[in-house]
Amino acid sequence: MLTALLLFSAIICYIVLLATYKSQAKYKNGMLFAVTLPADVMDHADIQSVQARFNHLFSKASIWMGIGLVPFLLLYAWIPYQVLYFFVWLSVFMLVMLMPFRRAFRDTLALKREHEWFVGNKRVILSDLRVAHLKNKRSASLWLYLIPFAMAIGLLLWAIRDEDQLWGLTTGGLVLTILFFFISLYMRKNKAKVYSMNTDVNLVLNQARRRALSYLWLFMAIAENIHFLLTQMFFINENAGLDILWITVVVLFSAIPIGSIYYVYHKIHALEQEVLAQDGKVIYTDDDEYWANGFTYHNPHDKSIFVPKRVGMGETVNTATGVGKLIVWGTIGITAAVIIGVSFMIIRSEMTSPTLAVTPDHRVDIKYPMYSYDFGIDDIRELSLVDHVPSGAKTNGEATGQYSRGHFRLKEVGKARLYIFKNNPPYIRIKLDNGYIFYNEKDPLKTKQIFEQLQKQLGE
Repeated sequence: MLTALLLFSAIICYIVLLATYKSQAKYKNGMLFAVTLPADVMDHADIQSVQARFNHLFSKASIWMGIGLVPFLLLYAWIPYQVLYFFVWLSVFMLVMLMPFRRAFRDTLALKREHEWFVGNKRVILSDLRVAHLKNKRSASLWLYLIPFAMAIGLLLWAIRDEDQLWGLTTGGLVLTILFFFISLYMRKNKAKVYSMNTDVNLVLNQARRRALSYLWLFMAIAENIHFLLTQMFFINENAGLDILWITVVVLFSAIPIGSIYYVYHKIHALEQEVLAQDGKVIYTDDDEYWANGFTYHNPHDKSIFVPKRVGMGETVNTATGVGKLIVWGTIGITAAVIIGVSFMIIRSEMTSPTLAVTPDHRVDIKYPMYSYDFGIDDIRELSLVDHVPSGAKTNGEATGQYSRGHFRLKEVGKARLYIFKNNPPYIRIKLDNGYIFYNEKDPLKTKQIFEQLQKQLGE
């Protein structure tokens, strides 16, 4: 399952980068490789040479990174090392796939400066006062966010009350709702874009853009809460025959936000092109110097935190602003912390095994990082040695092809804590008032010895 999910993620990354950067080799919207150019220079021999070199390097990088996934598939039986390899591959993939574009951007910008192919005014930031006053008139009301907030809080309360180990998962719905709310709030305060000398055109396009995006973020907040609800229902599903159906629904539902973003931004772009084509008063500005590498915007003269991307859809941050720097470096820091933390946990789990001991005060003490647990001998309601552990789903724990540790929800028994080596019977099954515990050692003989020790403590 994990291998399939990671492979699916890799394929999505491939599709997104191919769709985003391959198209940059074609002249579109007055730009080539994110550099503004006049249309009549596309037949220049040097420009065509840059295009050909980019296509060759990009195709070569795509093939080699595809080959780089082969070791990932071969590590199927060693999940911890497979996950570590995936992180390394993904980091290298992002760097390697961007290199051809970055080179093409630099070469195209150098040709533009050499031949003075400038378009429009430089270092000009325009404002339309009428539009600035009326820009949010048709946007979705922020009060509508009461809907996703109510959904998120209700889901969280349900998880805390009935599925206490899933509350961390369902918190994601509330976090994303807060995020989309603040994005909508900031968008309302963001500077209006000046497209034309015609103020009516500016007003129509700004209101249409803000209306579409405000409803997009509201829809995303609602959709993600539904997504977390479906995910939680999958985890608590006790009908094994429906597992594939639930997994399919959850995975397919994750494509809805991606499709929604694409649809809305495509619709906005199409409207802008249609209106501006009929206007005749379009304002062109040449600010290539502020676009480092073609996709990083750094303009100290512009106070906007977010600006439309030149490559791909959506917005990017202005790294010349304080908030922009905080967002970029904060994202990098959080990403690095997550990757390092997950890698550390994987390595530690591979090198550490749970231990079970009976203390002098007649308590059973199971030690394992993050999932240690202890209980009194008198709390044991049933004790047995079994050859099978029911199937189920992880709610908060670790699961690989070799072991399962942490909190799970199992078919037939419900909530359980697992500290087991898979396919290595027997297993000690302990029933408590609040659920079950399954435990075994890698050595079956040692498992039986621990079971006999527990029997003696119970007086059986």
